[in-house]
Amino acid sequence: MSIDMKWAGASMEEVVMSATDQQVSCSGAISPNGLGMTQVCVEFLYLDLTTCERCRATDSSLRQALDALSGAFAALGYDVRLSEVNITSRELAIHHRFLSSPTIRVNGVDIQVDVKESECADCGSLSGCATDCRVFTWRGVDVEQPPAGMIVDGILRALYSEQTPDETPYRLPENLDRYFTGLQAHAHPSKKGTMMTSIHVYEPALCCNTGVCGPDPEQALVQFTADIAAIAQLGGDVIRHNLANDPLAFAQAEPVAAFMRAAGSDGLPLTTVDGAVVLTGRYPSRDELARYAGLATASDGSGCCGGSTDSSCGCGSQGAAVEPTCDCGAPAQAAAATSRCGCGSTGCC
Repeated sequence: MSIDMKWAGASMEEVVMSATDQQVSCSGAISPNGLGMTQVCVEFLYLDLTTCERCRATDSSLRQALDALSGAFAALGYDVRLSEVNITSRELAIHHRFLSSPTIRVNGVDIQVDVKESECADCGSLSGCATDCRVFTWRGVDVEQPPAGMIVDGILRALYSEQTPDETPYRLPENLDRYFTGLQAHAHPSKKGTMMTSIHVYEPALCCNTGVCGPDPEQALVQFTADIAAIAQLGGDVIRHNLANDPLAFAQAEPVAAFMRAAGSDGLPLTTVDGAVVLTGRYPSRDELARYAGLATASDGSGCCGGSTDSSCGCGSQGAAVEPTCDCGAPAQAAAATSRCGCGSTGCC
């Protein structure tokens, strides 16, 4: 199964279709969807929505633009799908032929023909080095935060132009290469200059990025979120893909796409390491994640709980306790007392 986001007025509506019925493509011209409508794919690709004001403002303006165009889309018979992709690694940047952040594409065509950039202090603070982000041109003026009117104009121009997606050989821009290198070194100084294992976990549709929300979150998601936090503190990196808001990641990773065609979303979650499928049907444990990342495991005496018989997870004589955080932002064990995050009262969260 695949899930896309259908723009319906001012709200996002989940539309579920079987893999064989999937018609959405962001790499070519608009095409009929078999229901008398013409499908249009709008992509929003960005580096960060928590810190970068350019990305946040562009996301807001894009939604305003789609709201403004919703009546025209309906009258013209356009079935518009919005796909938002957080570019968190070189691998994703290469998959999406990503040139600059933020980027808006309509059926694979960038609404801005030229790529202009200027230094972005926000993304620089994330990577620890100078990073450039996109500058948009609107009515002869360069702006860092595009207004909704500019995006409306760009979408309509892309729809009615004969321009096709760029098919020239892709090379990761030096600016992005520098950003990801700095991001890795800034987050894990001990890993500076080394190549990290690429671990991706493809999850079924969740209500939020982690699924850890509401009064009674699923314990497996709570545990997995805490495990990822612990692995991150040990220097590992695990990238999560939620089927509800990142469907293109499933389609563009061939082993994952093949799995989805055969098993559908019922077979998720699925874990890949350096592009190879290593686990399906359940979330990897903390020890498995550590092994995939080439780190000391939690049970071998050198990681979290190493040498400790205390169920409160103090890490014994090996040093200070690893204190992962939950989706709520509180330390995992402290969060266990709340109704929102339930990491449990025993073990390493």
